[in-house]
Amino acid sequence: METLCFEGNYTKRFARSREFFHRCVEEELDRRVQEFYNELLREEFKLQSGADWYERNDQRVDRRNGHYWRNLVTSRGIISLKVPRGEKKKYKFGLFEKHQRKTKKFEEIVIDGILKGLSSRKARDFFGNMFGSGTISHQAAVSTLKKFDLELEKWRKRKIRNDAVVVVLDAVYFKGAISSYKYAKPVLFGYAIYADGSEEVLDYEIVQGESLAAWHRFCAKLSDRGLKDIQLVVHDDNAATSEAISLVWPKALDQQCIFHILKNMNKKLIGCVDKKKIIADASLVYQAQSEEELYRLAAQFQKKWKKYMRHGAIKYFFKMLPKSIAYLQLPKKYWSLAKTSNRLERLFEELKRRIKVFRRFPNPQSCRRWVYALLKEELNKVNLDCSLLESQQSS
Repeated sequence: METLCFEGNYTKRFARSREFFHRCVEEELDRRVQEFYNELLREEFKLQSGADWYERNDQRVDRRNGHYWRNLVTSRGIISLKVPRGEKKKYKFGLFEKHQRKTKKFEEIVIDGILKGLSSRKARDFFGNMFGSGTISHQAAVSTLKKFDLELEKWRKRKIRNDAVVVVLDAVYFKGAISSYKYAKPVLFGYAIYADGSEEVLDYEIVQGESLAAWHRFCAKLSDRGLKDIQLVVHDDNAATSEAISLVWPKALDQQCIFHILKNMNKKLIGCVDKKKIIADASLVYQAQSEEELYRLAAQFQKKWKKYMRHGAIKYFFKMLPKSIAYLQLPKKYWSLAKTSNRLERLFEELKRRIKVFRRFPNPQSCRRWVYALLKEELNKVNLDCSLLESQQSS
C-alpha cells in the first residue's frame, strides 16, 4: 500500500479516509468496544480473585477456570463478552446483573418502539435488521412490557389529592379488555383538574358494562383513596354515571358534556337540510357569558327554528340544556375545562391509535399494562413541555 505523508497528497489522503470511514468504521468501533469490555471483565476478575493469570502472591483467593461467552444486547448493538470463571466461587460483575441479557437502555428503546406503534413481531424484525437476527424475540418484546406491572400496582393504590375542581368521567371500549368476550368492553376512566392548574388521570378500571354498579364501584374507590370534595363532575349522557355521582359525591355539580349533546343532535339531524346551521346556533348558545344571556340565546334559538320544534333533535337539546349549564356556577377560568369531557376524549383517540396495530388484547392484564405504559408516556411528555416552558419563561 502506498504510504501517504502528512504534507501534500491531500486528494489521496482524503479519499483513503473516506474509504475507511464508509466501509469499516462501524465494525472497527464494535471491535474496540468488545475488546474494552472484555478487558474490563478480566481486570474485575483479577481484583476479586486477588491475582492475575499465573501470578503467584499471598493475596490470591481463587484460580481462573476458563470462561463462558455471553451476548449482551445494548442500545449500540450486541456485545459478545468473554466472562471469566473461577474454581472456588461465583463472581459478580458490574457490567451486567445475574441472568441479564439486555441493558435497561435497550429495553427502554424496545418499549418506546412498541408504544409508538410497532407490534411485537414488527419490533422483533426491526431490531433484528438493525442489530442482527436474534436480537430480541417476539415473546421477549411482549415480556418487556411486564416491567410496568409493579409500577401499575403502586400507582393504583396511591393517595389522591382532595382539591379537584373538575373531575371528568368517561369510558373507552377495547377488544380483549375482558378476554372471554369477543366484543369490545368498556374501560372506565377518571380525570382530575386541580385548582393549581395541574391535571392527572386518577384511575381506570375494566368492567363488563357501564352499569350503575360499575360506575358506583369505580367512583367509590376514588373517594376511598381521598377524592371526597369535588366542585363539578362532567360526563356524557349516561344515566348510570349521574346516579353514581349523586350517591358518592352528592354535593358536586353534575355537568353533561356539551360536546356529546351536540354530537347526538348531529346524529338525530341526519337528512335535515338545515343541520349545519342548527348545530352552529346550538353551539352559540353555550358561548353565553352568564346564565341570563344563555337563556336569552336559547329563546332566540327556539324562535328561529320554530318549524323544527317537534323534531327529536330540538326536543333533545332543550331537554339536556338545564343539565349542561352547571359550569356557570364555577369561576370563568374553569368554564372551558368544565363544559366537556374533551380532556379524556383526546386521550382516548391517542390510545386507540396506538393500540390499533394489534386490534385486540390477549388478556385483561395486557390491557391494564398497555394503558398504563401509554399514560406514563403521555405524562412524561406533559412534564417535559412544562419544564421547557418554565425554562423559556425564566430566560
